[in-house]
Amino acid sequence: MTTLNNKEHVVILGAGPAGLATGHELSVSGVKVSVIDRNNFVGGLCNTNVHNGYKFDLGGHRWFTKNEDLNNWFRRLMGSEVVWVERISRIYYDGGYYSYPISILNVIKNTGLVTIAYAGLTYLLSALQYSVFNKPIKNMKDAYVAQFGGKLYDMFFRRYSEKVWGLPCEKLSSDWVSQRSAGLSIWTVIQESLLKTKSDNESLIEEFMYPRDGYVRIPERMAEDIVAKHGAEAIKLESTVTRIKYHGPNDFEVVYSDANGAETSIPATTVVSTIPLGVLPRIMEPACDQAVIDAARGLSFRALVTVNIILKKERVSIDTWLYIQDEDIIFGRLHEPKNWSKAMVPDQSTTSLVLECFCTKDDHIWSMTDEEIGQRCIEDLEKKLKFIDSSEVIDFTCVRTLQAYPVYDLEYADKIAVIHDFLAGFEGLHIVGRGGTHRYNNADHSIEMGLLLGRKILGYEVNHMDVNTEPEYHEIKTSRDLKRDYYVVEEECN
Repeated sequence: MTTLNNKEHVVILGAGPAGLATGHELSVSGVKVSVIDRNNFVGGLCNTNVHNGYKFDLGGHRWFTKNEDLNNWFRRLMGSEVVWVERISRIYYDGGYYSYPISILNVIKNTGLVTIAYAGLTYLLSALQYSVFNKPIKNMKDAYVAQFGGKLYDMFFRRYSEKVWGLPCEKLSSDWVSQRSAGLSIWTVIQESLLKTKSDNESLIEEFMYPRDGYVRIPERMAEDIVAKHGAEAIKLESTVTRIKYHGPNDFEVVYSDANGAETSIPATTVVSTIPLGVLPRIMEPACDQAVIDAARGLSFRALVTVNIILKKERVSIDTWLYIQDEDIIFGRLHEPKNWSKAMVPDQSTTSLVLECFCTKDDHIWSMTDEEIGQRCIEDLEKKLKFIDSSEVIDFTCVRTLQAYPVYDLEYADKIAVIHDFLAGFEGLHIVGRGGTHRYNNADHSIEMGLLLGRKILGYEVNHMDVNTEPEYHEIKTSRDLKRDYYVVEEECN
């Protein structure tokens, strides 16, 4: 471990979960940090919007991790604000409801033995193709079919995936499947739901922790600790980074403009970036060449419109999440905040819903007015899902988010490699987080990456880029789960 001198100043670009976690780990170790964010709030994609006392997360974020050291850190951070939530997720497919993760018994109950027999045959065919005859896995479709067979892929993965990403599965990288469902297969499903046995203490995660007053409380708590250490000036909101000047190893100048357009320049010995990986190379000085610019511009994101609805109804469903496969329903996923924490609604005789409409900037969904999207969602809830009567709607609001989901197209890895080669020339520059690495992290992944990056900057031999690359499905807990490192407890530093 190396010791940082008292001139060390780490400037963090972005006050989302990854950036704040890096700043939090460094702050409790006595390192000076400055966090810069263009929004007027902390949290980034982990924001919780409040409307007439109702709290709406920007999509459903839950806290679950297989790293118990990280869980302990989370409990210390959140204290009495933690509540436990039972995990109940379902898929809506062709008018029926299916458990997720998939249960063979549930599929049989909903579709009959003929469908499950056909699913078994298609899986045997895929096993021959991909295992026996070594058919290469070239895209998302191949990866899912290799794990589940053609029938289950078409029922439970194809339509939702294409809804989220806006592209056919044949045009999406298999890395998404490897990252999100490696180790999950038809055999895992059979073992869990039919044979009721578990090898090596394996089990699917059935409950999770959640901040009582919304997910934004996690970044808010980290920000509170940073401000307590370094003062209010440590977190600069409504500030947009325009240039990063590199003068040599661990010698940077970060230029940002405030809400009035006035520019400020601050020195940094280390820069941590959570801003989109496709943006970072284009604001670095010395400038990158055209090949890097082309690679950076080639990284794309899906956008999100979340429709938050308040209802004169005590409850809509038991689900924590409901995944909507059908293409003719405008939203792809919904959750009911009250099912996560009763504190999310001010009146327990009412409830609320968050509906996620996946889109791309300027496409047909994004181009709709808030009123049009809201009314379409209400219509789908009433006429297609039969969840509500339109007369029960008290109010609704829409929140628009750009750069919500990094797209894993077939060329994305090559583009990232070009960008990494360029950024490697700036000693003291680090990338972290979902947008910063162009990696589809859960919030806990981004926080873990940030904490580990903080440890790395402190001199520990850890690699924050290893997070979210595990070879097993991220919702299976096993006795083999590894501990990474102990994160700093503030009391130890006082």
